[in-house]
Amino acid sequence: MLVRSIRSFTLLATLTLAGPGLAQGVATNDEPADFAVTLGALENMNTAAASKLQDALQHQKVLEGYVASANLGDACGTPSSNNKHDMAMSFEQALKIAVDHEQAAPTSSLPTNATSGEVRAYTTLTRSTWDKLQTAMANVQHLSDCLHSKGKLDDFNTWSTSQDKAHHEAMVAKQKEVAAAGQKKEAEDQAKSADQYATWQAKQKAQHAAYLKHAWTRYKFDTNANLKAYKYEKQYGPNSYNQTYAGNQYGDGGGYSGGYGGGYY
Repeated sequence: MLVRSIRSFTLLATLTLAGPGLAQGVATNDEPADFAVTLGALENMNTAAASKLQDALQHQKVLEGYVASANLGDACGTPSSNNKHDMAMSFEQALKIAVDHEQAAPTSSLPTNATSGEVRAYTTLTRSTWDKLQTAMANVQHLSDCLHSKGKLDDFNTWSTSQDKAHHEAMVAKQKEVAAAGQKKEAEDQAKSADQYATWQAKQKAQHAAYLKHAWTRYKFDTNANLKAYKYEKQYGPNSYNQTYAGNQYGDGGGYSGGYGGGYY
């Protein structure tokens, strides 16, 4: 995946390198490495250096925190060079080792048509990462040597452990706080949903009750009207009720109006 993202660095092809050997591929064992081998070596070197850089920066941050808390800033000062540490190595030396390794065990995912522009771009990126790593490692060793010379290493280890514990406790507390907030919101959402459902249920119940009342009222009215018609026809003859009330079974303008909102007039 990193190799595929190399394409985005071709815009940096105009950048110059520290030495002409890298633009032609790094020479090892008197044989020039081709662009694909150099590209694979640069990728592996940059990945490893970036990982170590994060560790070194974290260690440096802890050391600087202790130095500040112990008021040793002036006494410790800063390193005079980024290559003054036990694992110091120039970029060119590290790249030569990486190329030797790539030639012995090639990266199978690398393209075979790598270009000089890609090599230049990735060299610039890897050199930057490597220089930052060297600086961080120099800072770590400088501060460690300072604490050792002041007899503060044991105190630093105790302080660092307490800081780790405090950081862990703060992280756990934050996680509990976030979890509690999430549970509270979930409970509020559930309560809101329950209220909404109760409101809907009450509305449905009221509508059903109104329908039943309407149906019962209509039934009583129709039964009463039919009874009146029956008695009228018994007294005055068949169909006399309708003829008397102009075809209106329920009377002239009277009776049940029908539908919701109706009733007796």
